[in-house]
Amino acid sequence: MTEHGESLAPEFAMLQQPPRGYVTLAWLGLGANALAIPLGLAVILLDPTWRLTNIVVGASAVLPTAVVGLVASIALLKWRAWGQILAIVALAMALAVGLPYGIVRLVLLSEGRLLTALLSALLWAATTAALVYWCRPSIRRYLV
Repeated sequence: MTEHGESLAPEFAMLQQPPRGYVTLAWLGLGANALAIPLGLAVILLDPTWRLTNIVVGASAVLPTAVVGLVASIALLKWRAWGQILAIVALAMALAVGLPYGIVRLVLLSEGRLLTALLSALLWAATTAALVYWCRPSIRRYLV
């Protein structure tokens, strides 16, 4: 504690070397979540087959997930410990939405099935890898 009653933890955290991939993944999260909103809108406008479904999923799940992810990425870039928790929540939300949506789309729509399968698998793998990364105890130790 300093003479003004403030903790020195943020200053010490910034002096330490961040865990490998920390800054890169925080920036990637910021970019991906910022792109999720216009890409979700593009899917709604360009896919007339499932327009109502895409509107409902976009408004109720993709938009909140992207907003939580944006806040988490900004917090992580500002070295806030609660950013790790928000990142875990946002990634879990993304898996909870993306996994069933991708499976249902694969089962019900025959056109573009290969592309949907490849993109879904890539998205699931990347989201799971990021979730595992942000759950590491070394991130918590670094931020605290």
